[in-house]
Amino acid sequence: MFRRAAVQVLRQSARFQSSDAGVLERSLNKVQILGRVGQDPVMRQADSKNPVTIFSVATNEMWRTGESELYNTSGDINQKTTWHRISVFRPGLRDVAYQYIRKGARVYVEGKIDYGEYTDKNNVRRQATTIIADNIIFLSDTREKP
Repeated sequence: MFRRAAVQVLRQSARFQSSDAGVLERSLNKVQILGRVGQDPVMRQADSKNPVTIFSVATNEMWRTGESELYNTSGDINQKTTWHRISVFRPGLRDVAYQYIRKGARVYVEGKIDYGEYTDKNNVRRQATTIIADNIIFLSDTREKP
């Protein structure tokens, strides 16, 4: 069933004909993050633009080094934590995220990845990678402490 759905998505996103621009290709920019919130969200609004809620999410990757047998339990366990910056622009979702997400909460975030540049206060150009959230699922009860 999953294979059939994947083939259907690929067929729909492959190509379509446009009389103005020749052949256009559809593309896909989608990311899914499951992890813990690293800080309470902040809401920012700059230069009379729409406000944005910003928070970070940590994801962990674990692997075992040493023996390579499938069910062997020997070897060292390594872990890498990656931090992701999440920005929420959608009005309803932005407000709910700001109000209910707390540091340590477990969340699932769907969205798209965005690469940008900015100039910091020392006039140094920096690059920033952000996930623009389209959907957030709260996996922790907001009343419980992490």
